[in-house]
Amino acid sequence: MALTYTELTTLVRNWSNRDEEVVSDAIIQDALKYAADKAYRTLRVPPLENVAVYEKTLLEDGTVGASAHHQSRTEIKIPFDLIEIIQVKELDSTGLPTRVWNEKVDVRTFNDPGAEKYTGNNYFTREKNVLILSPGFGENTLGNPANSIELLYYRRLPGLNAKYAVTNLNYNAGFLTTTGGTTALYFVNGTTTTSYETLAAAEAADTGKVTALVNGSPSSTTTIPLDGHSGTIVNGMQISGTGITGVPTVSNASNQSSITISAAQTLTDNTTLTFSNTNTANYIGTDVPNWLRDQNERVLLYGALAQVFAFVQDDEQALKYEKMFVDEIAQLNDEDAKRNASGGNIQINFNGRGLI
Repeated sequence: MALTYTELTTLVRNWSNRDEEVVSDAIIQDALKYAADKAYRTLRVPPLENVAVYEKTLLEDGTVGASAHHQSRTEIKIPFDLIEIIQVKELDSTGLPTRVWNEKVDVRTFNDPGAEKYTGNNYFTREKNVLILSPGFGENTLGNPANSIELLYYRRLPGLNAKYAVTNLNYNAGFLTTTGGTTALYFVNGTTTTSYETLAAAEAADTGKVTALVNGSPSSTTTIPLDGHSGTIVNGMQISGTGITGVPTVSNASNQSSITISAAQTLTDNTTLTFSNTNTANYIGTDVPNWLRDQNERVLLYGALAQVFAFVQDDEQALKYEKMFVDEIAQLNDEDAKRNASGGNIQINFNGRGLI
């Protein structure tokens, strides 16, 4: 059962049977965060697997994704969400492996020129936020020339309450909603097929702007007298200019010499107003998918309840839910191990837990 973050916090409160005077919302939110953090320490299932690819051009010039490269070693920057490395391999342009770095070495041994190394093997170590591979990328490669490095690893999932950023890219991908929206996106010519992240960008793309001069000095009124038009004003256009407050739009332009607008304004005679086809809508990002929250809420529920009961000093209940939390993770890990042993497809669901 997929839950929103709000529904998940409500579930924890209902199961704890504690009102907000005893356990605040902030405590429940912390408990959920701690439960997720603790789950990542031991949970090892396919939904936590992720792949980072480091392309040849970036590896050779030492820019994005790589900090150093020479014959004896290649250094690549570790992804920010990495928990544990599963495999590091080198691929050719067709995606076939040309090498696997299959030995992990203690960093002290790796950097000690006098230490006995794993002669003949491909080995790696981790130092701070860098993964160091030896031999270096493309050296002594078997088969076709090396084209990239692929890092397969277990990752931390996005935050339980993470939402997509309000950007043009996410708008076009369908990851935004206007419900509760607070961040503006701007649209040109009344269309929602192309969006712009700033008003300046939208206005720059607007080829249908019209200007006109205020004819007189209207005061606190929605009726604006105009003359000196550069084109035809139409309903829905946004209005800008000296003295304009807010983001008013044209409500009625049937009389081009005296239009009606959406909000009262006080303006000065001969002020130039600009009428544009730029429209504004406020958006908020939808929830970023999180496998634990969306398909395995029991892990988070039991882990959070263990934290909540520890907070209220109910040791018996805390221990009870801690055991349920540990058992739930063990069961998920066991199911994955059995599936691997039997050669099962990784897209099979186990007991409704969505282990994909």
